[in-house]
Amino acid sequence: MQKRDAIMATGNNVEQIISCPVCNKKVGYSMINEHLDTCTSNDKPRTMTSVLGRKRGRESQSAPSNGVNTQTVTSSSSSLESGNRFAKKPQFDSEYQWLQKISHLPLSEKVRPREIKEYVGQQHILSQEGGTLSKYIRQGVIPSMVLWGPPGVGKTTLARLLTKTASVHGKYQYTMIETSATKANTQELRSIFDKSKNDFHLTKRRTVLFIDEIHRFNKGQQDLLLPYVENGDIVLIGATTENPSFQLNNALISRCHVFVLEQLSTNETCIVLSRGVALLNKCRRNVWGVDIPLKLPRSVLEYIVDLSVGDTRRALNLLEMVEISSRSIDKELDRNDVKKMVGQNDINTYYDTSGDNHYDTISAFHKSVRGSNENASLFYLARMIHGGEDPLYIARRMIRIASEDIGLADNSQLPLSVAAYETVMKIGLPEADLALAQCCVSLCRAPKSVELYRGWKRLKSMIGENKYSMASSGIPLHIRNAPTRLMEELGYSEGYKYNPDYVDGKVRQEYFPQEVLEQCSDLSELEFLDGQPLGTKTDSDLKY
Repeated sequence: MQKRDAIMATGNNVEQIISCPVCNKKVGYSMINEHLDTCTSNDKPRTMTSVLGRKRGRESQSAPSNGVNTQTVTSSSSSLESGNRFAKKPQFDSEYQWLQKISHLPLSEKVRPREIKEYVGQQHILSQEGGTLSKYIRQGVIPSMVLWGPPGVGKTTLARLLTKTASVHGKYQYTMIETSATKANTQELRSIFDKSKNDFHLTKRRTVLFIDEIHRFNKGQQDLLLPYVENGDIVLIGATTENPSFQLNNALISRCHVFVLEQLSTNETCIVLSRGVALLNKCRRNVWGVDIPLKLPRSVLEYIVDLSVGDTRRALNLLEMVEISSRSIDKELDRNDVKKMVGQNDINTYYDTSGDNHYDTISAFHKSVRGSNENASLFYLARMIHGGEDPLYIARRMIRIASEDIGLADNSQLPLSVAAYETVMKIGLPEADLALAQCCVSLCRAPKSVELYRGWKRLKSMIGENKYSMASSGIPLHIRNAPTRLMEELGYSEGYKYNPDYVDGKVRQEYFPQEVLEQCSDLSELEFLDGQPLGTKTDSDLKY
């Protein structure tokens, strides 16, 4: 903690002596700007300390008590300090020391890019040829912006790298202050604004305010940002997973560029995972004392990508789980090995309040109805009611049976099951027991069709494994709704053919995502309903 700046008396004039935020030299207040021009003209790393922070009696590199994370960007910084700060790259005697320093961090932090050239993805805005954001990077300028994209696509990382790169190549030095809309309040924001204006006045250093989950700010908090963004007191970078057209004020959007970040492709995510495997093997060998390297073929990396459903952070977490589970396995892991390791944390439980008998009896009831055996179904129904089973639970199960086992063969069974449920709710037992029995027998006698059930189950399985990128592919722009001007400018709903405008409503138009169509070589796999109500097997135990 430094002493308060001295006051120097010169004749009848009194001038405040302050510390230079670059070299810490004592300089008269009126000479600080002239001194800074000389002090910052050399090639020394610029780890400037906040003058405002000293006046308040604290070091600028200390974490503020309000939880806001301040990052100081230096012209020679090339690494992340403590996982989340830009600083001069630490000097280690060996790679072992560096690995030990980061070994406790999550893998997503270990492999976080330290240079803009290491950043993976978002080439539509970062490519040298036509990327809009790359033009700002080359000029060393950071505009106020909103980064809109799903989780795990690199919004926070991109904001940090933009701040760092602009400080190296641009006219101004930038410092980043990170916070989140879930914890920042009005008082904290005002203190950040005051600090940014003082820093720029004394050091010509601009402040980048990064706000994660900015859509969680209320209208008043968003309005508070407007004058400071418009006047250039701060450079705002907001990150959101929600549509800014609905979550942010129009006034704030008009003062910011909106950049849409896309989910990483399979190949891009595999690149990130490959870096993770390489780093984990270094930690295994040098820190954790594991001589067996982690060996994962490309097919396994792609399987992890599918399970992550477009979230790179989740993919890295799964990779970390695989690494921990395979430290004693000296072979190249295949898909089945990884599936077992990842599935170790998946606990499948069935709703059970009365022991195994509860499950066994309801299962027997369901299978008896499916087999159209009305007598056995009534028997199990009576046992459950007599045993004190919740009648609403039984009614809910019959609603399920109406959709799963009868389905499209008799659409009247679903409303009948719902009516039985409402009867139980209105009059309860014992009066409602016959309503349950009536519905039970009707379900047994109804024709059966599992066409819908099989198709739906297969579709859910494909989405659950992200087969053909079915869970992570973007919705085609031409069939998206465009209620706002921003969405129209992004191409939403462009080229859509409104079916009622055409003869018989027939048009040539694609509804599946193009990414799915390109990966699916057999388009019949996308026909989930096959027109077959039941199977084709013949039971040899049947007697004709």
